[in-house]
Amino acid sequence: MEDQKVGWSAVFKDGLGLYTIMLNLGIGLHAVDVFIVTTVMPSVVRDIGGASYYSWTTMLYMVASIIGAATGAPLKAKLGARRAYCLGALLFLLGSISCASSPTMLFLLSARLVQGFGGGLIISLSMALISELYPERLRKRILGLVSSTWGVAALIGPAVGGTFAQYGFWRGAFWINAPIIIGFMAAAWFRLPERRSPPPMSTFPWRRMALLALGVLCVGVASNWHSLLVQAALIVASVVLVWQTLRLDAAGVSKLFPSHPFSPKTTTGSASWVFFLSSMTHTVIGVFLPLALQVLHGVDPLVAGYMTASLAVCWTTASMATAHLHGRAASAAIIIGQVMCVIGLSSLAFGIERVPTFVVPMLNGLVGLGLGCSNLHVTAATMRHAQPGEETLTAASIPTIRSLGIAFGAAAAGVIANGAGLTDALLPADVSRAVLAVLGIGVLAPVGALILALRFTALVAAANPDPARSAPDSAGATH
Repeated sequence: MEDQKVGWSAVFKDGLGLYTIMLNLGIGLHAVDVFIVTTVMPSVVRDIGGASYYSWTTMLYMVASIIGAATGAPLKAKLGARRAYCLGALLFLLGSISCASSPTMLFLLSARLVQGFGGGLIISLSMALISELYPERLRKRILGLVSSTWGVAALIGPAVGGTFAQYGFWRGAFWINAPIIIGFMAAAWFRLPERRSPPPMSTFPWRRMALLALGVLCVGVASNWHSLLVQAALIVASVVLVWQTLRLDAAGVSKLFPSHPFSPKTTTGSASWVFFLSSMTHTVIGVFLPLALQVLHGVDPLVAGYMTASLAVCWTTASMATAHLHGRAASAAIIIGQVMCVIGLSSLAFGIERVPTFVVPMLNGLVGLGLGCSNLHVTAATMRHAQPGEETLTAASIPTIRSLGIAFGAAAAGVIANGAGLTDALLPADVSRAVLAVLGIGVLAPVGALILALRFTALVAAANPDPARSAPDSAGATH
């Protein structure tokens, strides 16, 4: 079939080249920033203080990025793709400049909120534009390139941040964004279409956005509390607030999410659960694997960071290697990928102290390979099987759902670790017990993702009775 023979160069032809560069550049800015900031934070604290708010720079950025991502579809409907995309870039630029100029930690935290909102908005609109600008036969290729951007960011982010920190100029890690964002914004302004998505939006969903923001803030703050009871209460409150947001959104106009976003009876809903649980899978690893490597294996912090990055690199590798798959092979990749996640995380959980140090990044990479094999095909299929009229909304909501999985995964990991007895002393026995508990219980996430992936592929197959086309990238839809 023609769509099976399409090459990587196709996403740079027929007027798509500038779009491809622009989308990957926008996503790359957000991705690299995530890895740079964690590297320069020790230097930031030594310069302007605020050690008690050390983790808040990442937490507030995450909270703001979720809200920004959820705002993507309504803003695109109101402002049009060009203005909405440029607004996200402008906010990211202002946030970056403010971070670079921060005299105090409080100022920096405020700047990270602005920067995070802009980054989330860019990611959401990028996914929406992939759905709109690229024909179905090219979507897996462009999604593979997007995945490669995250892999490259995982490699160069710590190096760039470490270089600025080493020379005592942590502010440069934020200033470096400015010329890149300006070029990105210019490309978006002159290249993206001006037209708005019909019909024009009458009202902006402020109430739902406020509820979602409060819910995400609760789960974000939960990971910064040491009281197990307070953490649990904040997570429960967050679940209630997010559920209320979804309930109001289902009956409202100017939607933030597609219809039935978490119903296992629909392709969109089952895919959302796969995204959510997959994000929890890599988050529980990302939060505690560096600690386990440093305390239990005596690995240098920078080396531990790169060992942890093996997941992102392998995710990219698998996405690029399987992007050509179609039909039943794509369905198999989804299921096999989730099985690899279960095996990889289970092996990490119960072998973190027993296996040689060099095996740890290999097991971490196995999870990355599984996520790469599965998520690209689920994403492409979700776009294709979106309910008619909700194609852009469905694509734009994917980053929000993934980010919610990251937020809840980090909070749940913190609750489990505290319950297992982790303390600020970071004694090896306490770390061992906490990591085993976090990763061991965390295995439930890929197990759940596997179950929902089986459900997803079954729904798609039922919608496409032709056995030659019964696969996630074939025609038809189940809603």
